[in-house]
Amino acid sequence: MIVRLMGLGQWTMEPEQLLELNEIDEAVEQAVKAGDQEQLHKELQRLVEAVRSNGQEVPDDLIVESDLVLPDVDATLEEVRELLDSTSEYYGLIPDPEAGLESAQSE
Repeated sequence: MIVRLMGLGQWTMEPEQLLELNEIDEAVEQAVKAGDQEQLHKELQRLVEAVRSNGQEVPDDLIVESDLVLPDVDATLEEVRELLDSTSEYYGLIPDPEAGLESAQSE
């Protein structure tokens, strides 16, 4: 799967690697629900670092469509809330195992 980190570029990740990010995804959702911008910022930093350390960066000269788009670490509560609302039928920012990765890829 191709994951776009807003403002940073794209990374390829295996589905198993994405599923490992669900703990951070849940923490992002909790920060949004609590209205805690500081905690949201910390969790988005964790998410970005996890993608960058586990994925392989896609070269800038290669143009590929992203399967998932993750917010910038400086995203506001409202921006992330809107993004979560747009994916709430299936998952948070990262597909849940129960929802299946196919749901995310078909969007």
